[in-house]
Amino acid sequence: MRSLAIALLVLALPRPSDACGAWRLTDVAKKVDIEWLINAGTVRRGDTRLANLYLDLDAPGGVRVAADHKVVFDVVRGKLLRYGKKVGSVDGDSVTIDGHAYTLEFSDLKVEHTGRGVDIDSWKLVVRRGDTVIATSDQASSLCAPLHKDAPMSEADQRDEVRRRVAFYLAWRELGM
Repeated sequence: MRSLAIALLVLALPRPSDACGAWRLTDVAKKVDIEWLINAGTVRRGDTRLANLYLDLDAPGGVRVAADHKVVFDVVRGKLLRYGKKVGSVDGDSVTIDGHAYTLEFSDLKVEHTGRGVDIDSWKLVVRRGDTVIATSDQASSLCAPLHKDAPMSEADQRDEVRRRVAFYLAWRELGM
């Protein structure tokens, strides 16, 4: 009986491989940190929270930012939208917002095995505007991969999720909510 209780306790403890995790994007230019969780991004400067970007994970076109039952930021057919109006574009690893062009550089692909048959890709990420480094992350990853209901998310789909999250932050950075 004691062995069963210990086994159940061990199984119930949270383990990193079972959690969807989090990843941090650091805006070196603005000196803020963005912590991405499965369903939100929190923008902070030190201990001060500047914004929460709440994600709608069930949107058929991919994750988007929503607040008060309204879509705030979305990417539809390469157009970056803010409250339904085009404010920029996402074309591959290029994001343009309000005349500012950003380039996302993915490198050092690592595949994390969750132990549940789901692989999560993660990359080192550098966001540049021209030659200037705007933001960096040592472990940008698709946090939705473990929730994907159909076949496992492809590497391209996982990169698209990371790209959307970064585009939403950049749109908030340039335009606010």
